[in-house]
Amino acid sequence: MQLDQAHQLLSDMLWSGLAICAPVLLIAMVVGLLISVIQVVTQVQDMSLSFVPKLVASVVALFVFGPWMLRTLLSYASKLILSAPKYL
Repeated sequence: MQLDQAHQLLSDMLWSGLAICAPVLLIAMVVGLLISVIQVVTQVQDMSLSFVPKLVASVVALFVFGPWMLRTLLSYASKLILSAPKYL
């Protein structure tokens, strides 16, 4: 395997991983930011107030984006498996 091919495989893997986890991470980040603003305004500094909404938002995001995430992962894996003979 050439070094350029290895770099291309690594790059594809990292971009696919980023695309798969981005929706859940972005939603959790936005919810965390909103909860932090609410905590600053109301001066209520409770850790569970920050943790529980992010957890619920992440679970909802997994239910909403889960099928797309699975299709993306399966597409990447099948493309990688089908192209394996050309790397050997």
